[in-house]
Amino acid sequence: MKRLRVLFILVILSLVFSCQQRPDVSISLAVDPPLPTTDSTVTVNLSSSLDIGITMAKISINGQTVVNGDKLPLTYSWKPSKADTYLLEGYVENIFGQNGTDQRIVKVIDQTAPDVKEIKVLPAFPETNSSIYLSVMAEDNESDVIKVVAKVANNSVEAQTIDRPIILELPQLSEGEYPLNVVVSTGDFSKTSTSTELRVYPVDSGPPSVEVNFQKSFFSTEDNVILNLQISDDTEISSVTIECDGVESYNETFTGVNSINLSVNLGKFDVGHHSALISVKDVRGKSTIESGVFAVGIGPANIELEVSPLNPSAGDLVKLDVKTGETQIKQITFYVDNIVVLQGTSFSYSWSAVSGRHILSAVLETNDGRIGRDAIQVDVQDIQPPKIELFRIGTTELKTDEFTSIDAGYYGVRLTVSDDTSVKQGGTVTVIVSADRFPNINPVSQIILVQESVSDDLKQASYVGAVSLTQGRYYLIPSGISDIYENSIENLQFLLEVR
Repeated sequence: MKRLRVLFILVILSLVFSCQQRPDVSISLAVDPPLPTTDSTVTVNLSSSLDIGITMAKISINGQTVVNGDKLPLTYSWKPSKADTYLLEGYVENIFGQNGTDQRIVKVIDQTAPDVKEIKVLPAFPETNSSIYLSVMAEDNESDVIKVVAKVANNSVEAQTIDRPIILELPQLSEGEYPLNVVVSTGDFSKTSTSTELRVYPVDSGPPSVEVNFQKSFFSTEDNVILNLQISDDTEISSVTIECDGVESYNETFTGVNSINLSVNLGKFDVGHHSALISVKDVRGKSTIESGVFAVGIGPANIELEVSPLNPSAGDLVKLDVKTGETQIKQITFYVDNIVVLQGTSFSYSWSAVSGRHILSAVLETNDGRIGRDAIQVDVQDIQPPKIELFRIGTTELKTDEFTSIDAGYYGVRLTVSDDTSVKQGGTVTVIVSADRFPNINPVSQIILVQESVSDDLKQASYVGAVSLTQGRYYLIPSGISDIYENSIENLQFLLEVR
């Protein structure tokens, strides 16, 4: 009996010693199907040739444990919701101190095409040899990254980004029509495409030309006020809108014409002075705003308004002088933008000029009930440059006093400027990307931004473009931003760090 006991102890020690000398346990991680889609169920199976004495078994996805236990085989049903590349790992330990690991890289395929909300060309009327951008608004519930490939005139451009909208810069083209093919995808199995015609227009030299004339110099309360307009444009006239005393009285759209003679009946008006504001747009979005004034009542009385200087700067004293042959003067009223600034028997008034476009007018009333009115429009030049209201790359707003950090990649760019007089219509803005701080400019690239829109009062404009950024610290310096008086933004830089 004693000999048997000793023999048993020797066998146990031999087994322990034998296990300690064995290599780590061999395990296998299986994935079915090997190329899953976002709408499929994936079976992940962890197994081993030695499935006894298991103390721990677990399956993890991208470092996060999704199932564990102490028996093999271990199975997990996985339903991926996002198309991406995943790292699956299986791990096993047993009572002998052995462990094993197996990994699989699984690419989940998105088979559903992105939902394309909008595809548009910027500007809406691209001109010969100018910057042209394609804006694509698309969403996908299964993939964050969306790829856009655009082919035009034997050229292909593409962008792959999480930024929305996706902005691509198309090649500069001469006047004509070109087939434009756009493919939006999140992978090889999830594509949608569209084809259209891209028309490139000749250069638009400016906004429409408008001449304003009233049928008569004065009207009675029984007269219909007739306004005559002569309009021309080097492209096509799109619309004409007329407001009388701030209320819209006429609106009409046009197609295929570049010259119009209009006679518009504005209706009857009460005694007094009235204003007409005429807004004309061409098909390229450029607009001209003109104003006119007319008097209604018995008359007219003789009056002539003289303004000096006619082209003042902000802060200048502008003298308004009334000339008349009338002898029975009841009162003279001076107006700035239809607001009374002086009323009495004075023949002159001095106005401190304010930046912008203004209507200076005077109304003369006689003791026998006659009324005369004269008005002059002046543009007051300012010396202040425009302001940058917004400078954004992707969804990140840039600052001038501290570095803003973003990841390397391809981004859409948006710049919004405003001015208290008038911004320029059309054109582009250049942003220099410098490796050194101003004034030691070290250009590494540049961003060309095209005007996307301009407000009806011409006081704000937005520009868009696109840029591809690599790692580094940069100083972004906008140039070419000025108002209609050539007051320009100088030496302003935005700080950007690309990780």
